[in-house]
Amino acid sequence: MKEKNKDISEISPESSNEEEISVENNANTTEKKLDESLQLIEENKKLNDQLLRSRAELDNFQKRTIKQMQLAQLYSTEKLSSELLVIMDSLEAAEKLSRDPNMKIENFVEGNNLLLKTTKEVFEKLDIEEINPIDEDFDPDYHQAMTTKDSEKPENTILEVMQKGYRLKTKLLRPALVVVSKKSK
Repeated sequence: MKEKNKDISEISPESSNEEEISVENNANTTEKKLDESLQLIEENKKLNDQLLRSRAELDNFQKRTIKQMQLAQLYSTEKLSSELLVIMDSLEAAEKLSRDPNMKIENFVEGNNLLLKTTKEVFEKLDIEEINPIDEDFDPDYHQAMTTKDSEKPENTILEVMQKGYRLKTKLLRPALVVVSKKSK
């Protein structure tokens, strides 16, 4: 026991102070780490909340976009449909007239001309442009060569249009079917 007491007596007041300071430093460090952990947890909660809100916003945006696309498609179809009704009315009227035994060929031709005029007006309203490239250079983006023909005209000039093409603004609906020139041998 003397040895134990001797050991205690050998401990100086300075080392006791150092131990107290060390314990205080450890307590301060632990408290700081705890504060930092709490701040990180709070920040994590905020970020998770932002993430959930962003996901919900993105979901809502996608749903709105799909709905807008469906409406746009419906309205574009509606415009086309209403314009086609005019043509349908003209065709039905022509059919009724064609049953008349006293109908003259001139009336039939006049009816066809009116129907063609009406159809061209509908195409104009819908921004459908006719491609009739007679005497133009062949363009594979808008023309489909059906055959070639010997000609005095420069090579790859369109000599004849077998079927007109059409485009909607910049989108090709149907290429023009054409006969293209080639050099005479």
